[in-house]
Amino acid sequence: MAVDDQRAERAVQKILAGTMKALSRQGANKLSVSDICESSQIARGTFYRYFNSKEEALAALGQHFEDGVAAAFRAAIEANPAPEARVQVVLDTIIAYRAAGGDWNQMLDVAPEFTLEFIRDTFPKLVDVVTDALGPAAEESPLVTSGALTKRQLGDLFMRSLTSMLFLPGSRSEDVPALVASLFKVDTSDTAAKPQRRRSARARAKAS
Repeated sequence: MAVDDQRAERAVQKILAGTMKALSRQGANKLSVSDICESSQIARGTFYRYFNSKEEALAALGQHFEDGVAAAFRAAIEANPAPEARVQVVLDTIIAYRAAGGDWNQMLDVAPEFTLEFIRDTFPKLVDVVTDALGPAAEESPLVTSGALTKRQLGDLFMRSLTSMLFLPGSRSEDVPALVASLFKVDTSDTAAKPQRRRSARARAKAS
């Protein structure tokens, strides 16, 4: 990518990140180009170099969000590629990305129609991104190996559970990551008991 292209891409990403933050404060109807520029810390001329209107910027938010999540996953997995850490890496990345973006709960309050439509439009792609990021953790999940769920169905369940934490905070919302992680844990208690039972049976047989 040429230097000018890189500069333009960074500017667009900065504007869209500012749009997300401004949206969580103002709502879609009250949002203005001035709000976006103030949140993005750019001049109006810079905004109009890349977007013709606030509506055009709002329409680009979905792809911006999807690309941002995917890039965050790639960086986090590169930093910690261990398969056994994958679920925690994905969880930590989503939580950190959420904290760095706009206030989703506030956004739902001030722009409910836009936010719900945004979730509906981006959710399928986010499920694909999360399923791909989970990689070996999804493949080895007992729910997948048993045939109860496909990898994508598991990714869908993973995202739906986390969405409840993002948009429906409550006294138990902090428990959601642990509950989600439990979807990938193998219960070894039964398999550990089986060899013990076999040894006990052999011992009884010898004694008789």
